[in-house]
Amino acid sequence: MFGLIDGNNFYASCERLFRPDLRDKPVIVLSNNDGCAIARSQEAKDLGIKMGAPAFLIQDVIKKHNVAVFSANFVLYGDISNRIVNISRRYCRDIEIYSVDESFLDFHGYEYLNLKDHCNDLRNTVFNGLDIPCSIGLAPTKTLAKVANKIVKKHSNELGHTYLIDSQNKIEKALKWLPLEDVWGIGRRYAERFSRIGVKKAWDFTQLPEAYVQKEMGIYGLRMHKELRGIPQYELSEHKAKKGIGTSRTFDKRTDNLQVLKERVSTFAFKCSEKLRKQNSCCNFITVFITTDRFKVDLKQYSNSITIALPNPSSSAIELSAMALNGLEKIYLPYFQYKKAGVMLTEFVPDNERLTSLFDEDLHEKHKPIMTVIDRMNKRLGADKIKLASMDIQRTWKMNQKNLSPCHSTDINQLLKVKAV
Repeated sequence: MFGLIDGNNFYASCERLFRPDLRDKPVIVLSNNDGCAIARSQEAKDLGIKMGAPAFLIQDVIKKHNVAVFSANFVLYGDISNRIVNISRRYCRDIEIYSVDESFLDFHGYEYLNLKDHCNDLRNTVFNGLDIPCSIGLAPTKTLAKVANKIVKKHSNELGHTYLIDSQNKIEKALKWLPLEDVWGIGRRYAERFSRIGVKKAWDFTQLPEAYVQKEMGIYGLRMHKELRGIPQYELSEHKAKKGIGTSRTFDKRTDNLQVLKERVSTFAFKCSEKLRKQNSCCNFITVFITTDRFKVDLKQYSNSITIALPNPSSSAIELSAMALNGLEKIYLPYFQYKKAGVMLTEFVPDNERLTSLFDEDLHEKHKPIMTVIDRMNKRLGADKIKLASMDIQRTWKMNQKNLSPCHSTDINQLLKVKAV
């Protein structure tokens, strides 16, 4: 059996942790630069606030119903997520962290346990310890565990917080209930294609011949087809190093200033290099892109990118930043109002398996002691305490986060203060 533990309305639930006055009140969390709603409490959903709704279009609803609005606090969400995973490891030794709010649990070898009671205990421990509501789906495959989780979240009043699919009858009943577009990995394009031949429910999909599914969707679709029928195709994924690392931001204000763009691109390259060193890797290529605001049709539009090959594989923030700035200068054109920029690192090799050129200076090894000190100090003193000179030292620009909550669980200077009366 596989399990999927999922934090309900996770970002909104995290924001309520330190705000008991918001229990049973509508809460939404906004994306970067407070753009659109990326998380909603059940009360906010009941008001008709849709996922991805632009904040400026729902201001009337927010004011009328006194909706609590928060800027995304990913540091807080990541810390709470890690705490849920640590609690989950007490109940299951094999865990795959799928996303910040979801983890797969492998319960093979736990047949002697009553899994539903076992997972109810897990859910209650998380709720009592962290005050984060969770739902757990159990099934013979990972895809069906996703289905079971959807069912229990939709019908928690009747089913509680854990649902077990452990028979063919339950599989059939679940798939006849589930719309095809809600199947993990189907997507709207495939759902529309199958809908044209009368396949609208997940059950209809499983009744299609395997050869037809493979022809339409390839081996990936065939595996999904088998998973939905209760035939396991996927094990837990082991932790693997990322194959690409990127950092990009939509700016709060448009700019045509090259120096401003340089400061941001240098910062993005620095952030990417930190992630690269954290997984003990080096990259061979760096890509830089810039783009104007495509929603402003009255403005001149321009976007471009450039990919540069490094002389030697590197994770040096100094080298990567210099390469990124060199690329930016090549694609930058004046008189355009830029709204977004980003940096992407690709083609990784392990730090201890680098093949270097005989004719180019190996800056990675030269800068390695400096990078070690920078990483150690930023971890100890706080992010961005040590920067490159090409970055914005005073941090005069930053994301628009007018409603950012404190990092109560990760910053000692922002701990809650309790007064005894």
